[in-house]
Amino acid sequence: MNRLVRLAILTLTISSIASGMASATTYYIAANGSDSNSGTSNTSPWLHAPGMTNCSGTCSSVSPQAGDQFIFRGGDTWHFGAGSPLIGGGWNWQWSGSNGSAIYIGVDKTWYSGSSWARPVMTGDNPTSTSFVSGCTHDYSNASQLVNLNASWITFDNFEMTGICWSSQVSDNGMLAQPGGSATNSIVSNFYCHGWTMTSGASDNFPCILTLGGGAANDYNQYVGDIFDGSDAPHFAANSSSCQWSGNSSSGCASGQGIYGRAWDVHQCIFRYLSNFMVTVNTHTVHDNVLEYLYPTFASGSIQQHPNVLNNIAGETGDPLYFYNNIMRNTYSTEDIYFAVRTSIYFFNNVMYNNMNSTVGSIPGGCIRFNSVSNSAGTQSAYIYNNTMGDATCQLKFEVANSPLTPWNGTGYFQNNHFIGFSSLGGVHVCATGGTCNIIDNGSEVFQTTSVASGQGYTASNDYAPTAATNATVGAGANLSSSCSTSSVDSELCSGTSDAVSEPSGSGGKIASFPAIAMVPRPASGAWSAGAYEFSGSQASPNPPTGLQASVQ
Repeated sequence: MNRLVRLAILTLTISSIASGMASATTYYIAANGSDSNSGTSNTSPWLHAPGMTNCSGTCSSVSPQAGDQFIFRGGDTWHFGAGSPLIGGGWNWQWSGSNGSAIYIGVDKTWYSGSSWARPVMTGDNPTSTSFVSGCTHDYSNASQLVNLNASWITFDNFEMTGICWSSQVSDNGMLAQPGGSATNSIVSNFYCHGWTMTSGASDNFPCILTLGGGAANDYNQYVGDIFDGSDAPHFAANSSSCQWSGNSSSGCASGQGIYGRAWDVHQCIFRYLSNFMVTVNTHTVHDNVLEYLYPTFASGSIQQHPNVLNNIAGETGDPLYFYNNIMRNTYSTEDIYFAVRTSIYFFNNVMYNNMNSTVGSIPGGCIRFNSVSNSAGTQSAYIYNNTMGDATCQLKFEVANSPLTPWNGTGYFQNNHFIGFSSLGGVHVCATGGTCNIIDNGSEVFQTTSVASGQGYTASNDYAPTAATNATVGAGANLSSSCSTSSVDSELCSGTSDAVSEPSGSGGKIASFPAIAMVPRPASGAWSAGAYEFSGSQASPNPPTGLQASVQ
């Protein structure tokens, strides 16, 4: 090859690499900005972001590239109904990043208005209310979502969304849309969804995050550190006349839903005061979440008439399924969790108590339900290790067909669990399936009456953690180290680590800090403790999660 040609190619290649390396840009958006600014410094921010209807000038001329960052000033509010800055309709984000070079849409906590950092807010401009409203100042009944993330390899971080109201809602709307299966490999983190309202005649099909869509089952989207809190949205006490359909008067009712559609990985999230936490088709991993105060919907005939902590309805997920390090409590539902299992599920280190365990006809109910799916491997396995069930209100049910789910056909393996209010494993599980239902107890279970457990300090006030080295669960379990080498997720059964569940900083104390299950590493040799907690005599007893508090600012 001619030397000059080789030099030209080399120069072009170096130039292309340098151009690619230099292409990532950070842009700034603030409520006092202007779309005619450069947007490339926090002293010259835009007023809007690309994809917002009212984005103009320099803002509208930018086409986001992989690796770009779009930084919103903390403490500012963008409006969808009325006010300034006005987004002017929906915010439709359609630019993807790439593997190793995601686009970041979020914050820099050193840049904020006011006296301290707080999340930027996206609002529909309706006031919050814990009761029905007579009408919506801005009605989103037939509107699309406030934000549509129709792209892959993006991180959407630290936004607060509130102020949606609807009077009829003939189709699913909500606040944030992310087409599952086609928008892939993305993260929604530290998202705070709250403050929706509706009229008494409205339906209840509202999700904070709507992820319906086709495409790849394994979309690898993650939801991390998010808060879905309906405590400042309409919810009603038991026997309230506002609970419109029969069957829910004993527990009250609520409104709204966390995630509807797809959710591959959900961790470090808080779900509370909702009529559905998650209804998904491809969930793979759920860990280190707080799941509490689930109620039936207020509305008759809504798709949310059957509330769920998690309903993994279609079993599109990869294998195995994981559900671990979660606290599930105070859920009032006939269908708490449905697992659609292809081959296997690992269910460990969970704390569960005061969860409804309804009976359907002559079949005992189960707040944890295991099903097969039509595309299963033929037989399934459930590995149920080191869980704490704080009272006898929740059973594990190996379930009959419930379209599109098919009957469980396989084996449930139990070991190292702490069961309070049960006298034997026979009371813990229910074999309702028409398929095979083998139950194998590998031993080291701890059964206690409520009075005995309470006398040792296992109570709801500390989420049934052991309080002393002499407690019944301490050192009572078998060593399961050999079960921890299958994958990095399996290894968490042994590591004793857990991710803190807490309110991200800057949200004004709306949600109190909420540490996850406290554990110490499980020994490679020697006895483990039973239940979801361990206790080390050389350290203080685990700190229990504090009560959540929510308030409207």
